Amino acid sequence: MIKPRYLLAAGVAAGLMFAFANLASAQGASLEGREVRAADGVVLGTITKVIVGADGGPLQILVQPKGARPTGPRSLPYKALSADGDRFVIPLSKAEFDSMPAVDLAAK
Repeated sequence: MIKPRYLLAAGVAAGLMFAFANLASAQGASLEGREVRAADGVVLGTITKVIVGADGGPLQILVQPKGARPTGPRSLPYKALSADGDRFVIPLSKAEFDSMPAVDLAAK
């Protein structure tokens, strides 16, 4: 027979995991749609997706490039971003950003 204290501990652990998952989802949702600029202020694109780590914090972001040619998003490390009001700045030039490979979201 399972002791009540083990059931309580399992319930608390499940509740904490659910809370962290919701927090990570909320953090990601609050970043999506925000503008990302190059170090010189040129607009690179907007955040389309946030990948969270095991701790629930942002780990990588996908940035959809701004421009006439539709290309896939670029993956950038969240730690490389610095906040500048409602937008973010990454220490890259537009040429460096544009030369990065696009992320293939259809690949498995």
